[in-house]
Amino acid sequence: MLKLVFQFLKNPENNPDENTDFRYRFISFIKLLFWGLLIGIGIVVFNSIWEVTGILGPNEHALSSAMDDYTTPMLFLLIVIVAPLFEELFFRGPLAFFKETKTFKIVLYVSILLFGAVHITNFEITPMALLLSPFLVAPQLVLGTFAGYIRVKFGLIWSIALHACHNFILFLPLALFKLLELPIE
Repeated sequence: MLKLVFQFLKNPENNPDENTDFRYRFISFIKLLFWGLLIGIGIVVFNSIWEVTGILGPNEHALSSAMDDYTTPMLFLLIVIVAPLFEELFFRGPLAFFKETKTFKIVLYVSILLFGAVHITNFEITPMALLLSPFLVAPQLVLGTFAGYIRVKFGLIWSIALHACHNFILFLPLALFKLLELPIE
């Protein structure tokens, strides 16, 4: 699956996958979800070096304050439903309008980069956060890449579902911490 995504990234074209078998698409979806989470979590673990070394202060992520400001059901609604729906409509929805390969390639890359860039707002905007932004938003760049791939190959509903499932899986431990009133650090 990763090989297919890398091949797509090297020379992206707006060509949907002709195999419409649900089982095939679902298995591909699960593989993309797995790899996206694995790579994203790996990047987050790597990024913890910024806090451990004191380069970036602890709790400079917007999620820390959101956990205090919102109820768990409201966080679920925002993180698992609203964000994936609106972000996919905004960042991946327009891909359908670009058929010419050169233009599509540019639009795809820009959509991935903008998706990542928007997520720097998850952090307290400091000069250090801006300097580290390529590292800090790398998990979103991975998700944006996988969502762009599945959007082109299977359709917008699949990219919304991938994004929502990704966020849901990452939301579960946060909801558990909030439920047990454990600090998130």
